[in-house]
This record gives sequence, C-alpha cells and structure tokens, in this order.
Amino acid sequence: MMEWLAERFNPGPFFGWLCVAFLALIPVLWALGYARRRHAAVRFSSLSMLKPLGGSWALRTRFILPLLRSLAILALILALARPQSGGAYRDLSEGIAIQMVLDVSGSMAEEDFMIDGDRARRLDAVKQVFEDFVLGSGSLGGRENDLIGMTTFAMYADTPCPLTLDHGSLGDLLEATEIPGWVDGRQVRQEVEQDYTALGDAIALATDDLRRAGEQALAGVPGAEAAKSRVMILLTDGANNPADIPGTKPPEPIEAAKVAATLGIKIYTIGAVGSEQPKRSPFGRFFAGRRQVDEPTLKEIARVTGGKYFRATDTESLVTIYDEIDKLERHRTGERSFRDDIETAKLAMLIGLALLLAELVLVNTRYRTLP
Repeated sequence: MMEWLAERFNPGPFFGWLCVAFLALIPVLWALGYARRRHAAVRFSSLSMLKPLGGSWALRTRFILPLLRSLAILALILALARPQSGGAYRDLSEGIAIQMVLDVSGSMAEEDFMIDGDRARRLDAVKQVFEDFVLGSGSLGGRENDLIGMTTFAMYADTPCPLTLDHGSLGDLLEATEIPGWVDGRQVRQEVEQDYTALGDAIALATDDLRRAGEQALAGVPGAEAAKSRVMILLTDGANNPADIPGTKPPEPIEAAKVAATLGIKIYTIGAVGSEQPKRSPFGRFFAGRRQVDEPTLKEIARVTGGKYFRATDTESLVTIYDEIDKLERHRTGERSFRDDIETAKLAMLIGLALLLAELVLVNTRYRTLP
C-alpha cells in the first residue's frame, strides 16, 4: 500500500509533510470531538425498564457518519496531493569529456576495410564508426551528454574541433577531415606531411585540451561539468615518426602518456592493422597490406593511463571496439519519471464529494436526531 502511494503521489516536501500530519490528526480530532460533544437529554428517575429493549441498529452504526467524513477529507487531501502516474525508472548517463585522436597520415589511405560490402580506406571506416559512436547507430547508443573533441595528426598535430556538446558540428568537421593532399576521398597532390606520424605531439596536444577542460569543470564554468572525467581514444595505423625540425624535440608517446596519467586522463588505444587477408595486385599477385602499427607502444600507453589496447582488423571489429569503450565509459545514474495524473485527481475529488453528500443525506434522514 505504501509503495502504491509513493508511486501515485509525489507532492512537494513541505506540502507532503503537511498532508501526512493532517492525515495522522484526523482520527485524533474526531475522537476528541465526539468525547467532548454535549448531547441533549431528558432526565428520568430510572431507565431500568428500557434497558431490555437494547439499542437500534441505527444507534449501533452511528459511527458511519464520522467515518464518512474522515474518508471524504482523506480523498480530498489525496486529490490536492498531485497524484502522479508513470513511475518508470530511466537510466541516465553522466557526461564525460572524450578527445578523439585520429591518425590522418598517408597509410590511412590503405583500402583494407569494408563499408557496405565495398572496399574502403581505413580513414573512411574509422570516420563512419566514430560518427556512429558519437551520434548513435546500431549497437552504439550515442554520447549525447558528453563533451567530445577531435585531434588529428600526421606531420603536425591539430585540433579541428575542440571539446563540444554540439555533436552536429563535430560530425561536419569529421566528415571534412582528410589526409593531407586528399580531397573528398581522392588524392589531388602529394604532400610531404602525410609521410609522418607525430604520435607524441598528438597525445600532448589532446592532453592539454582535456586539462584545460578539467580546470574549467573544477572552476564551475557552465557547460564544462562533464570534463571532471576525461578520456582519450587514440587510433593509429603506424608508429611514432615525427618530422625532424631543427630546434625542436617532439615528446615521446609514452612520456606524453605519463603526463596524461598524472592528470587523471585515461587513454584507449586502437591499432588499425587492416585486413588479415592478402590483396590481389593489378598483375595478379597477392601482397599484404602495410602493417606498421607499433603495438608495444600503444599497449604501454594504455597501461600507464589505466586504459586498454584494441586491435582493429576490419570495420566490424572497429564497431565492437567502440561498443566496448562505450560501455566502459558510461557513468550511470537514474531517475524515476512521473507526470501529473489528472484523471486520478478528479476521481479522488468526486469520491470525496460523494462521501460528504452521503453523510449529509444520512445525518438528515435515518441518523437524524432530535432535538
């Protein structure tokens, strides 16, 4: 009974306690009222001759009148207590900050992944699965509550999309992301940038973006609350290969990961090794796709930050990987949803009025007293 009442009625704290107190006082008030009630009487010297007659059923059932009044008041209180319907429990996920770190070097043009039965570049497959991961599709539920950004790297690391809740804009920028020298999936010129893989720089840049977001979250900046928990998803198909620029010393990937670990940033690493099946060349010979992934380094990056390393050989395995990360990085909360039940309120009010009417009729007919 109490569980039913808790689900059906959801008043505010003050009004709820007021209703409870009044309900508890109803029997006390009626008992005190009837105990102190003064009845009209006619004095007789003796009633002994009337005692064998006993009392009438109307007299014995007169308690019905205060009972009807009490039930009527109870029904009206319940009508005023905002009866609710629903009570369904809904899972919610607390937002986190996710920085996608994506390799756009020349090797990501290898066509050893499949999309809808057709061969596709590694980059295109990764972009499609990442978009599904963000917006939701198939087994991937989407990350609508998360701050998500994107860092790309080849010769240089860049952040085309900072952490944002505007996932539509992120999707547009992801779609426009290309290998240097490529436009809309076609190579239009040879760019020297695509021959390098600045892995350490990319981790350092993404770490700095997540650090600043975390500081904003701690400072209570509106919209940055999700950055209290920060994650990096690093995908590459190569090894650290920074450009030799005079006067600079690019950070080593593992050292950059250790800095991320000190800031509480977890890194999930994905090695896009491509299909295990050999491919046929135009001359009829078979050859294997390029597999230059530095798996030991990626595993160590994940280990020192508390993340996990994944190996992606095709689009299906990429979906499975992102699905696992999606489940690992969902912080669950819950709430019970309600809505005002107008019909129940009307019913309780009609019952209360009917009970009052019944009491009024009875007190003026069968239970009428004189004088």
